[in-house]
Amino acid sequence: MGDPEGIPHGAVERDLGGGETDRLVREEPLLISVREQSVLTMRTPGDDENLAIGFLLSEGVLTDVAQATSIDTEPGDPEQLQPDVVRIGLARAAAARIAGRLTRTHEIRSSCGICGLVDADELLEDTLPLLSGVPRLARASIPTMFEEFGRRQSLFAATGASHAAAICDADGLVLGFGEDVGRHNALDKAIGAAARDGHDLSHGIALLSGRAGFDLVLKCMRVRIPIVASVSAASALSFDLCQSAGATLVGFVRGERLKVYCDGGRLI
Repeated sequence: MGDPEGIPHGAVERDLGGGETDRLVREEPLLISVREQSVLTMRTPGDDENLAIGFLLSEGVLTDVAQATSIDTEPGDPEQLQPDVVRIGLARAAAARIAGRLTRTHEIRSSCGICGLVDADELLEDTLPLLSGVPRLARASIPTMFEEFGRRQSLFAATGASHAAAICDADGLVLGFGEDVGRHNALDKAIGAAARDGHDLSHGIALLSGRAGFDLVLKCMRVRIPIVASVSAASALSFDLCQSAGATLVGFVRGERLKVYCDGGRLI
């Protein structure tokens, strides 16, 4: 979605002087508030409700999107340095779980997706097991998925400064998509969009525009996405997490080339 001049919603045009202008990605604060707990993120405006729901799911605060009983947005006041706000109402959520999950992530940063965790063994704590061998996916279909993925990245085409993520099914249908200045936010937007539309994430495939860092892989494991594919490399910890969880991890998807780090019995 863009303005009448064709500038994507998440971009803004700036005067560089000398008659030159450029389109830059927007980066503005958003406060996610739930049960008197809150976290602050710098994000690209747009799909804020999806971002909030996706974040709560991928951080393990919500185990099901139906636990969110209400979503209210409140515009901020830039002159008073007040951020936009998304307030989430929850049903039957344990207060201790909310406090434990949110207080360790007071501020989401593009460089730190799990600030506050001490022991890597805690990473997969409380995550449900993935479905074995589900979904079955033709290896040759992965590059085609990424072609469609690339066509959707209008914000990146305009600014060259955004990340993207998508959740697809085994037929390549895009169930959720997100673009954002932050790679965690982009994935949360995609997860939130798919979950709010009622799709079963345990049969999904996550596409990432950058490297498959452990923090993004961990988000996928928490919502039971069994296949993660990226255009760049995977980290050692991502490999270890996927191998331990029985997930499928694919990297360097560029044209017809790709690297399979972990199969998990899903690729055909």
